[in-house]
Amino acid sequence: MQAVIVFYLLLFIAGTFFGSFLNLVSDRLIRGDKLVFSRSKCNFCKKTLSARNLVPIISFIFQGGKCSFCRKRLSFYYPFSEVLTGLFFVFAGYLSNFLEISSSFNFLIFLYYAILFCFFVVMFLTDLKFCLIPDSIVIPAIIFVFISNIIVRAYDLFSLHQSLSMDEFGTYLIRAGYWNNQLLYSAKDLGYIVFSSLLISLFFLFLVWITKGKGMGLGDVKLGFLIGLVNGFPLNIVAIFLGFIIGAIYSLVLMALGRKSIKDTVAFGPFLVIASLITLAYGSNLLNWYISLF
Repeated sequence: MQAVIVFYLLLFIAGTFFGSFLNLVSDRLIRGDKLVFSRSKCNFCKKTLSARNLVPIISFIFQGGKCSFCRKRLSFYYPFSEVLTGLFFVFAGYLSNFLEISSSFNFLIFLYYAILFCFFVVMFLTDLKFCLIPDSIVIPAIIFVFISNIIVRAYDLFSLHQSLSMDEFGTYLIRAGYWNNQLLYSAKDLGYIVFSSLLISLFFLFLVWITKGKGMGLGDVKLGFLIGLVNGFPLNIVAIFLGFIIGAIYSLVLMALGRKSIKDTVAFGPFLVIASLITLAYGSNLLNWYISLF
């Protein structure tokens, strides 16, 4: 039990350091600044921040949420992004099952989720802060997920072929077309995923058209395609449906509190990200529960 706590605590701490950088990336992407090789500065006094000003969460707390130079109040997005990324890293560790099965393959699964979630954090923050999901972050994320999907499928098929080739019965199955059938099945499955992701994007594009861009933007269209690839068919449908439910509940709460009206827009990207994460862990259970209702 102690090993589990230490493992996830270390993942959380590592995530907070990445989160500090990702918050910076989200701002620099919108401003068009260099993402690297540029020192962090206070947004108000422009003083260069030292290492002691950049310790995730702790620096914010000990500085009282203010710049140590000009004493202007810092954005709450600093600790928020750090905690968010820390939690995402913990979730990546949970999904990869790396603690229970410490293999190189599970580490690669964790690495995949960690990189994917870093993309998610940046999109989460840019949409939340600026109501924008830049192509410069969502397009690389789509390419990363698509290539990763192909690599995993190729590895599985190669491993299957190697395993079958080790005995006479397996060799017979290869000659009988079993491996070719598995190759065809994998190709069809990837086709279903891409096609369903395109349908999700077209649906979002339709919503952009009927709301004239007020209810949803083109960034959401591309994010919808990404969510489709990440969760796969049919769980990508579950993720999108869940995203709408979470977004609707959040909007209703804000309207009940008088903080938003029905005419106000709410960033939809964060809800899609949250829904995608929930679906990665519990999507099959949610889908089976829904089907059991009929």
